Amino acid sequence: MSIRSTIKPLGWLSTAAVAIGLLAGCGTSNASIVATYNGGTVTQSQLDTQVHIEQLLYPSLNVTTAVKKQILNEIIVYDRLLYAKAVAAGIKIPQSTIDNTVLQWKQGEISQTFQGNSQNFDAKLQSLNLTENDISSLIGVQLTLQAYSQTLVKSIPIAQAKTYYQQNLANFATVTERAILVKTLPLAQKVQKLLLAGGSWNTLAKQYSQDPGSKNNGGEYANQNPTQWVTPFKDHSMTQPIGQIGAPFNSTYGYFVMEVLKRTIAPFNQVQSQINSQIAPQQASTAISNLALQLQKTANITVTLS
Repeated sequence: MSIRSTIKPLGWLSTAAVAIGLLAGCGTSNASIVATYNGGTVTQSQLDTQVHIEQLLYPSLNVTTAVKKQILNEIIVYDRLLYAKAVAAGIKIPQSTIDNTVLQWKQGEISQTFQGNSQNFDAKLQSLNLTENDISSLIGVQLTLQAYSQTLVKSIPIAQAKTYYQQNLANFATVTERAILVKTLPLAQKVQKLLLAGGSWNTLAKQYSQDPGSKNNGGEYANQNPTQWVTPFKDHSMTQPIGQIGAPFNSTYGYFVMEVLKRTIAPFNQVQSQINSQIAPQQASTAISNLALQLQKTANITVTLS
């Protein structure tokens, strides 16, 4: 499981510095200040913590001055200003939700990056001077901002939902088709001719098809959603006339000869709520990104990092 942001530009993460003075730059009297803004400061220590988190998640990251300045901007705009708005709006993520998310992320990271060795993961954290509390703070901010972004989307315009429906009809389709898969175009053309001449789908599929999932069933897949198929197969299943044996077409697996037996598409009014739920995350991302840009323009950010 990734903890990369779904709402930030560049996909960078929220800082774990929330644990050491999120809103007002607390505890900065003995620390080197590397950025100021209306209402607070960011210290070198807070920046270092975030840089180390980035290095944990992006081992190949080249930490240049430009990268540090971008990270500073994100600390201020997202983790301080936007987070403050989310809290003021009453967004509060239960600690149990944060803990469960941390655990899922840690298990995934250990499995995928550290070959299942939790000691190597712990050693990496230690080498970067990080703790699991840093990760927990990071995830807490991310979950808060994600929840807040959802409140910024009041409704999905019906015209937008209908446009999405028309552009993604395959998402709402159910298709029954039969097809024979072969390796070469000449063989596919031969199979097509045999079928057009009245050849048996059952016989020809068993004899020629390279698809183990359908060759013993006359090449048939019944009542399937076409989005699960590779693009050429999906497109042909949505466009070929019902009951006609189409011309061979190529795919990453070889050449198919297809006949669409049945195709139904759920009407818009039956899937409108489903469409709204699919559109809403992008709408939320756009809304919070626009709000972040507004906050950035008025934050009076000054970076003193050399």
